[in-house]
Amino acid sequence: MESYSKVLSNDQLLEVLFLSKDATAIYTSEHIVIEMANDAMIDFWGKDRSIVGKPLEDAVPELKGQPFINILKNVLLTGITDKGDAVPAETMRDGKLQTAYYTYEYRAIKDNSGIPYCILHTASDVTDMVKAKKVIQETELQREALDQEQILISIKEEQQKNDFISMVSHELKTPLTSISAYIQLLQSRGLTDLFVVNTLTKVQKQIRKMSTLISSFLNVSRLESGEVQLNLSNFDVDKVILDVVEDLRLIYPTNQIDFESGDRKLIYGDKDKIGSVISNLISNAVKYSDLNSTILVQSETSANEVHVSVTDQGIGIKAHDIEKLFDRFYRVESLQTKTISGFGIGLYLSAEIINLHQGKIWAESDYGVGSTFHFCIPLAS
Repeated sequence: MESYSKVLSNDQLLEVLFLSKDATAIYTSEHIVIEMANDAMIDFWGKDRSIVGKPLEDAVPELKGQPFINILKNVLLTGITDKGDAVPAETMRDGKLQTAYYTYEYRAIKDNSGIPYCILHTASDVTDMVKAKKVIQETELQREALDQEQILISIKEEQQKNDFISMVSHELKTPLTSISAYIQLLQSRGLTDLFVVNTLTKVQKQIRKMSTLISSFLNVSRLESGEVQLNLSNFDVDKVILDVVEDLRLIYPTNQIDFESGDRKLIYGDKDKIGSVISNLISNAVKYSDLNSTILVQSETSANEVHVSVTDQGIGIKAHDIEKLFDRFYRVESLQTKTISGFGIGLYLSAEIINLHQGKIWAESDYGVGSTFHFCIPLAS
């Protein structure tokens, strides 16, 4: 068998080892000889320490046909570092060839004249993380693929539908509150695993979305049962808009929400319900707009009423859909909206709330360019 002379001095070897934080190997010569490999790297390959001193393609023959050995030769030739994030590799695990995922770096170590004399290989096994992400993605796709409106189709009678919605919504609120509390408890424990932290944040976001849906269903049921009562008081519309905008800027950091308050605009109405209308219009604008686009909120007084508008730069609405937007459970159906969740409740509730305040609500749109939603409410006497 061909022998390979030692290239690295002890001082050089120690210098290279000092750079290593993960599973580590050092290769020399154009044959990519394994000069050194720590136990973690040996485990990744599914081998033992007898492979040290051999060319990588002889020591780990299952790598033949995979790109890694050629990449290593190129790094040694050019001196240019190569990196990979969650890259699949066929390696031996439990005595059989299996696909695992690795984040790796092939770094050329150079002498004083800039000539590469070895490669430092560091790697991390991220197989479990990749599998977990795939499970989450598949779950999200399945959830989005469900036809949400089918929940209500089988309930034919109007009163039965309202009773059913009210009952289910009440039943869902208790476990959802418990789930949210457990998530908050986990988040308060100072977790350091970034994947876990990000996953909990996504779960909390989905809980908020579900809570909003449940509240909307309850409001529909109460509205149609004549149980909605307005808690009337004088308040400044601009102050309510400002509070809503500040909250939504935290929830939707990917979009810019612009609002400039002006003189006091006092109306006599239900502050919380008007706030929910404003929140729904802004949330819809974000939902149907591109990331990083601007949502413009404006308010002004004219005659004896206050006029509020929310303008987006989103996908827009076709003319035949605009007149139905505020119908209960109506959703615009197109290729662009299939992946956007919702039951068509928000605008219906908003319209009913504005009607209860003796106001009016409407929409204008330039399809493919954007939309503006308006409402007017009488000023306080």
